[in-house]
Amino acid sequence: MSVELYTPTRSSPSLTQTICSPHSHIYRPGKSSSIIMAPQEVLNEFFRYVQNDIPLRLIFIPEMKLVDRFAVQEHYLPSIKAITEDDVGERLSPAADVETVVRELVQEVVQYAILSHRWLPQGEPTFKDMVDGTTAGPGREKLWKFCEVANSNRICFAWSDTCCIDKTSSSELDEAIRSMFRWYRNAAVCITYLAQTNGLDDLKSDEWFERGWTLQELLAPPVLKFFNTHWAPLTETTNDKDDGQLLRHLAAATGCSEDQLRNFKPGPHYVDDRMSWAAKRKTTRAEDMAYSLMGIFDVTLQPAYGEGAERAFCRLVEMIMQSNGNTSVLNWAGKAAASHSSMALPSSPRCYLGHPRFNSVRKLDLAMTSRGLRIPLVILPMTLRLIERVGRSNSRVDLSFSDTRFDKETGGTSAEVLGRGYPREVHWALGVFNYMPPYGNQVMGHPALRRTSVAYLLWRRMAPVDQSQLHVEEGLKVQDDLRFYGWKKASTTTFIHFTLGSIERREVMIVSNELLEVVYL
Repeated sequence: MSVELYTPTRSSPSLTQTICSPHSHIYRPGKSSSIIMAPQEVLNEFFRYVQNDIPLRLIFIPEMKLVDRFAVQEHYLPSIKAITEDDVGERLSPAADVETVVRELVQEVVQYAILSHRWLPQGEPTFKDMVDGTTAGPGREKLWKFCEVANSNRICFAWSDTCCIDKTSSSELDEAIRSMFRWYRNAAVCITYLAQTNGLDDLKSDEWFERGWTLQELLAPPVLKFFNTHWAPLTETTNDKDDGQLLRHLAAATGCSEDQLRNFKPGPHYVDDRMSWAAKRKTTRAEDMAYSLMGIFDVTLQPAYGEGAERAFCRLVEMIMQSNGNTSVLNWAGKAAASHSSMALPSSPRCYLGHPRFNSVRKLDLAMTSRGLRIPLVILPMTLRLIERVGRSNSRVDLSFSDTRFDKETGGTSAEVLGRGYPREVHWALGVFNYMPPYGNQVMGHPALRRTSVAYLLWRRMAPVDQSQLHVEEGLKVQDDLRFYGWKKASTTTFIHFTLGSIERREVMIVSNELLEVVYL
């Protein structure tokens, strides 16, 4: 989709000019068209798309008033009816079936511009202001400039998060939060206003790059155009996602790769990378740190303001685990969530900063239960030796493998452990989670370690009786013991990983199936 973007000036066309007349978007069929009425598939997709995949309300720019989806539908219906069977047929190819072509044709007709910006401390126009016609102040000027850009590019409808949501309606706010990524994805263009930026050199310091919601506003839209503090475009490119120089600046400012900026695909994978993009961002409402990431991971949460940032983030991580099982979600270190019974859930996106890289293609069977996170790990027994105390409560420790094969391979590893409240009689182990699972591989029934293994530090109490020496039979009487002897996760400030030097990068080392254990963390 191509949108010739324009810069507003004093001689800009008025918002009331007929650039956005009701029939300005009528689709003009080619000479070969022989059918007047649009195919039923086109009409069906049009009605479905408008009622489900665009914002609940849009600004109709010629009148600067809010309209609902039915008004948008009525506006574009003549254009949709002009699409013919021949227009659909001309686009069919092995890579584009009827459903794909129809969807593209509808989206080319139904266009709206969407605004991405940093909210002002006060003075932004509200939903009530738009309904009453009482918008005023610096926020009004920003909104009008945004609509000028859209209008001059023959886009009749616009959306801004300041005034197009009735925030007094909890159901409407809920739907808007859960649909936000899709609304930005479907926009004809996302017009991004950087109020603190003059040019590319000071782009990185703009507050826009520090806010939580603007991450998805950067990634979701296929077409993005940046404007500086004076509403001048930062580049001469129609779509700034095609401008190599700007992409390099964006990558430096966000940590996202240029490829991800160009062609971002949402989903519950590359979780460690994507969480690190959000780690240093802030939101006004604490819970929004989690809610603003829903679209990026393609999961849905019921917003519950008042639950707190940590609980909201735990719910997000749980949804990611349930929807995919990708091991990248496990690749975190630092403080576990205090508000959750499991020690295997991170407290915030910051826990993913500095994560090691590893192959996370294979999935594990992850499930949150009343006993904690159920997860199969390769358990490697370790010997722990204190190196030094760090601060008041942390300890730096040296870890040696009990199995000399691994100790010779790696030379051991180290970690900084949070807290000191561990019993004296403790078994230690590493629980490797990026191993090759024993199912669906060429050596069925056996797990395998990769060249670089990433693990959790685990501990458990030593049982008072050696279980291997205990002959258990029906009727045996033993001492009642309320203590738990299963594995628990120790919180570490550092990521724990080790390298098996004898194997190549694309190789794995088969290990005994006895090392694979389902634990509850």
